[in-house]
Amino acid sequence: MHQPSSPDSQSAQLHEIQTALFALRDGLMNLKLSLLDLASVTDEQARHQAQQEVESLFQRLKV
Repeated sequence: MHQPSSPDSQSAQLHEIQTALFALRDGLMNLKLSLLDLASVTDEQARHQAQQEVESLFQRLKV
């Protein structure tokens, strides 16, 4: 049978999840900046499309 997790175990799991989420957020922000940088060296239409893709990605991630 499944035994309840100890408070220390739950705290460690929560910390691990938070760390993973912060790393994901940082990676997504870096991706956003890279896409915007790439778009800025191309034409205006491509920059606009990249911005829309970034906004769409962030909307999908919001729960």
